[in-house]
Amino acid sequence: MSKRRVLITGIGFIFLFIIQFGLSLPAADAAPKPIELSFAGTWPAKAAPYTNAFLPWSKEITKRSNGRITFKFYFTQTLAKDKDQYAAVRDGIADFGWIAHSMTPGKFPLISVMENPFLNPSTFIGARVLNELYAKFPEMQKEHDDVHLLFLWTTMPYEIHTSKKPVRTLEDLKGLKLACPAGAVPTLEILGAVPVTMGLGDVYQAAQKGVTDGVAFAWGVYKSRKIYEVTKYHTNIHMSGLPFWMAMNKNRWNSLSPDLQKIVTDVTNEMMRETLCCAVSKEGEIGRSITRERGHEIIEVPPEERARWIEAAKPAWENWVKKVEVKGLPGREVLNEALRLVEKYSK
Repeated sequence: MSKRRVLITGIGFIFLFIIQFGLSLPAADAAPKPIELSFAGTWPAKAAPYTNAFLPWSKEITKRSNGRITFKFYFTQTLAKDKDQYAAVRDGIADFGWIAHSMTPGKFPLISVMENPFLNPSTFIGARVLNELYAKFPEMQKEHDDVHLLFLWTTMPYEIHTSKKPVRTLEDLKGLKLACPAGAVPTLEILGAVPVTMGLGDVYQAAQKGVTDGVAFAWGVYKSRKIYEVTKYHTNIHMSGLPFWMAMNKNRWNSLSPDLQKIVTDVTNEMMRETLCCAVSKEGEIGRSITRERGHEIIEVPPEERARWIEAAKPAWENWVKKVEVKGLPGREVLNEALRLVEKYSK
């Protein structure tokens, strides 16, 4: 056999060996498969909370983790209905969730202090007060012990948007049927309105068909839900806001390596609360601009009239304290601290 033939035969055997055995060996430097985390959302894809807050937040986590964490967002309740979202995160149907505490009735008795009338003059103040309350009261922390809580937030205060009748005084509010979130019910009831609880997806149609006389929602959702098409008068009274949670499924959180946990925590602390406050505030300004362009009337309630509303609403504070203290919780202490913090940060 010639040397040339031996060489060719040898190369052939080496080639076959590589094909048969070499390709089956794992690459020592192969990149690990990215961890895709699901996020259950109730908002549409173009809503300000997503485009201006959650999307940049998710991109920053992906960047800092060098692509080891990615996100899949599910919009408009496609993964979990709003009322089921906390359970979905707790049970692992979704890795992340973000929604109002009031969508899970009875679960968060102390957190609901922020639903009391006139305790949320702005999203910035409300969020700051809520987080300080949470840090101070272990009983409040315990309310979230079946998920990994990432941060707390409050909405802009909800205002009154009506279709036919302007609301200038407390008396004008009496008997009006207003679409609202569940957390707004005690405030509206004690002020004489008729609250009609419903999700954001049903608000437009209810006002359009005359099922309600208007809506009690924050300016932050006014544009995305096209409330300007079914209302004409807008009363800025800063009635209250809604506390929100953002959390992760505990098992999913524990499955992340410590360095990935740190990245999620750091980015959330750096970006989310203030970014979200700014995002909805900007959206609210756009909503007010649309309102002016359409020739609607925006009513700014004078301080002396607003003082009448606050005085009329104070019994709701006492009702809340009694309801919470029956459960053995420090209702009076939490309310007093909330009032102190609101006054402190409103100066």
